[in-house]
Amino acid sequence: MNKKKVYFRADAGQSIGYGHFIRSLALADMLKDDFDCTFFTQTPTEYQRQEAESVCPLVALPADDSKFSLFLEQLKGDEIVVLDNYFFTSEYQLRIKQKGCKLVCIDDMHDKHFYADVIFNHCINTCKEYDTESETKFFLGVKWALLRAPFLSSRKPMKNKKHWVISFGGSDPNNLTIKFVSILCNQFPEAVISAMVGDGYKHIDALKSCPGVTVLNKLSAQQVADLFSSAENVICSASSVCYEALACGCNVYAGYYVDNQIEFYNNLVSKGLVNPLGSLLDNEVNCCLSKSVKCAILTFPYIAERYRMVFQALSMDVVQYQNMTAQQSLETWKCRNTESIRQYMINSEPFSFESHCVFVSRLKDSQTKLYYSFFENGKFIGSYDFVGIIDGKEAERGLFVNPDYQGSHVATMMETFMDGVIVKRRINRLTAEVLKTNEKSYKYHIRVGYKVYKEDNKYFYLERYI
Repeated sequence: MNKKKVYFRADAGQSIGYGHFIRSLALADMLKDDFDCTFFTQTPTEYQRQEAESVCPLVALPADDSKFSLFLEQLKGDEIVVLDNYFFTSEYQLRIKQKGCKLVCIDDMHDKHFYADVIFNHCINTCKEYDTESETKFFLGVKWALLRAPFLSSRKPMKNKKHWVISFGGSDPNNLTIKFVSILCNQFPEAVISAMVGDGYKHIDALKSCPGVTVLNKLSAQQVADLFSSAENVICSASSVCYEALACGCNVYAGYYVDNQIEFYNNLVSKGLVNPLGSLLDNEVNCCLSKSVKCAILTFPYIAERYRMVFQALSMDVVQYQNMTAQQSLETWKCRNTESIRQYMINSEPFSFESHCVFVSRLKDSQTKLYYSFFENGKFIGSYDFVGIIDGKEAERGLFVNPDYQGSHVATMMETFMDGVIVKRRINRLTAEVLKTNEKSYKYHIRVGYKVYKEDNKYFYLERYI
């Protein structure tokens, strides 16, 4: 079977930095074994080409406005498109959707209406500021950190307590690097300083003239991970670099210098993940680096697996019960009504298709129930539902999988994807009831993070916090 095509669209450069490109490429690296990935970017540098070489093909677009229409011309309608840049307007998103594509947006600004099927934002934990279509799914917060492969694997840092790394992106237009080199030299004359800069940095000669500073340029992801693993402290802006440094066990000092970093910065500070520097442009920036709080060491297990599951679900048709075609509704009923499924349900008796249709019709007016079916190439895969929804609090979750797909991780894929649905209702607790005779289901629930909070003679009652 041909792999689903995923087209990534992100640019880099001196004015916009390299963050969009790097994090989108990190996602492509997670997906490359299961999907046919292609990356489209304007006038790529040699560094970008080198970074993409081991991940996926890189297609160069011109740097003028023709890049927008040229990319649209590449779309046939069966692709998943990933956009990551602030200049992709609502109208441009709509044109991609009108082609028939599934659309994913990586965003941390929520400054426009989004037509995306999915939004990833590892900077915040709530979607309340977003204006989206009703069926947009959200995947938010640290467990969706877009990190490159070397930062996802566990490592044993070998720290030099005098080693500091300074990193303000590929261009550092405000030359914060030299500013903090000076601060470090004044406060810690014995410090070992590594300054990490990129192609767009214009002050390299002045930086190289600073005594005791090692200037590093064009580092690979592995080289950055090795560097952070050897350093006790990292000074950076509120960006993905914070997550990378935390994954390597560093003590992180972070601030912001553009508006789109403020929300992420505040989130990091509120969780105690970084030592706050405030606005990095202030002349009186909080730079007493000796009075620090030791940051937590973050680990990022299963991130790549979760991303693959979301994109697997995007390759399918995920349809609310009341929006199913007659054939889809029939296939859902047939599977739910089989004995192997019924025997583990609260309602274990067979029921007619007519009664199923009546149940579906009543869902249109329900504010406390959501039912979805998953289809792949027209074949029913499974069903997932939320009932007893209390907005801002909790819901009870139910699911069943077509016996033909049991053992294929379909249930885990559905669980992961549907978390992106219920977040819009601000649900933070999911509950489930499992018959004690259903050992297979019980083991599944424990594996995906549910815990028993009570039991009786017949059921385990489980809960999971999102």
